[in-house]
Amino acid sequence: MIIFLITFTVSSIGSNAYADQMTAVLSPQQNQAEPVFTASRFITLQYDPTSELAKKFGNVSEDFKFRANSSTPGMSELLSGINKDIITEKQSPIFIENGTIDYSASLRGSSDKLTISYKVVFTPTISGFTLPNNNSGAASLVDLDWRGFYTSRPLELQVPNVGNFSVNYPLSLLEIKYPELAQQVNSTEANEIFKTPLFNFKDIGTPMDRWHFLFDPTGSQASTAGSGYQELGGARVVSIYSLGESSFREGVMEAKESDVKAIINGTNVNIHSSDPPPSGQIQIAGFASVSKTGNSEIASVTENAPEGTATATGGFPQQVLIILAGMMAAVSVFVLWKARK
Repeated sequence: MIIFLITFTVSSIGSNAYADQMTAVLSPQQNQAEPVFTASRFITLQYDPTSELAKKFGNVSEDFKFRANSSTPGMSELLSGINKDIITEKQSPIFIENGTIDYSASLRGSSDKLTISYKVVFTPTISGFTLPNNNSGAASLVDLDWRGFYTSRPLELQVPNVGNFSVNYPLSLLEIKYPELAQQVNSTEANEIFKTPLFNFKDIGTPMDRWHFLFDPTGSQASTAGSGYQELGGARVVSIYSLGESSFREGVMEAKESDVKAIINGTNVNIHSSDPPPSGQIQIAGFASVSKTGNSEIASVTENAPEGTATATGGFPQQVLIILAGMMAAVSVFVLWKARK
């Protein structure tokens, strides 16, 4: 039992090393929510320390960021495009009414490599996830298919003092900062990496039976254990689904890696791209039970859980959450100590 608790705790720490790729708090009664989707990517260009690229990018240290909202030119078209993709690819009835985008990137150069990091936080306002149910007094039905959406559209915005900018293609950053490098990248095999969409949340669409489930009839234990519990309209009953724990039951969530070789400015360059492992959390007000029909997943939500319902996936006892809360600090210190050895 002790070994299991330590393994569970360490895996939880590991999964939190990266920002969540999707979090959502859903209330069937409100039928409106603001989920947060986070796209992250790291691209490294490794080159010869004696090359011209090393001379040009060796001391680069730049940051680039902006925030876009409904008043940003292009946002309406961006949201409309994503709505179309969700309907076409996921057959989901949800509708994105509004949204914000926080885009941040950094370029860091050294003697033998240039590292580019991307982080795009998309916070849409959605409605329509509660499905019609003609049975009076029956459970509310919540659509979950929209969570794993994907779009290959450029998602272009008119950014002040920048101009036309794609928040979906990594190449757009180079086109703004280093147009000559972008042009050369675009004419080589590296183009495949720099035009791979950032808005790819297919892994968040991992079947719900691979998400860890916790039902908290009071909300107090979920809050104590640091699950991120949020009260909805005074409701104390909550179902929490978490992805990314990498347990024996849920499986291992892995990073997406890709490599290409290219000749840029006469120099052989090894290009590596990495997306963090998927992670996410969905909180639903009430007791939720997910059923699957074909490729579609729907949560049936009632105010209270049936008698004898296990509090978590596999009957994971609620008392363990209290133990985990106490153990977290000790294990964190141990991990930090080992890292410094």
